[in-house]
Amino acid sequence: MNLPQDGIKLHRGNFTAIGQQIQPYLEDGKCFRMVLKPWREKRSLSQNALSHMWYSEISEYLISRGKSFATAAWVKDALKHTYLGYETKDLVDVVTGEITTIQSLRHTSDLDTGEMYVFLCKVEAWAMNIGCNLTIPQSCEFQLLRDKQEA
Repeated sequence: MNLPQDGIKLHRGNFTAIGQQIQPYLEDGKCFRMVLKPWREKRSLSQNALSHMWYSEISEYLISRGKSFATAAWVKDALKHTYLGYETKDLVDVVTGEITTIQSLRHTSDLDTGEMYVFLCKVEAWAMNIGCNLTIPQSCEFQLLRDKQEA
């Protein structure tokens, strides 16, 4: 059984079928770790598009105030550094076998819609704090989630 990287959406309708798929792995007596957590969809394309629009808007704002280094890519990395942090990875040198542990910025593609919403809220608050008013299209998912939360 090949498990998708994002896991399997388990519900009443597929519980038995998934159990039947997993059963053969248990036949030889091995133990496995299973983590059960509420299902949330991965961050949406709408959220991703909004974040990239904001990186550009913040970049323009900072550059207009003398921060010539503040490209959209720089802004993206700086915000991820500040609000998402890092993940640890082990890389193996294929020639020597030496393992090197590195830290790399977390990816927004690994966030679920709720985590991405929180990230965007933090970015928006920071931008407002420095006087940069970001565009929020009325029909975008971020605004719809905000409206839902404020209702």
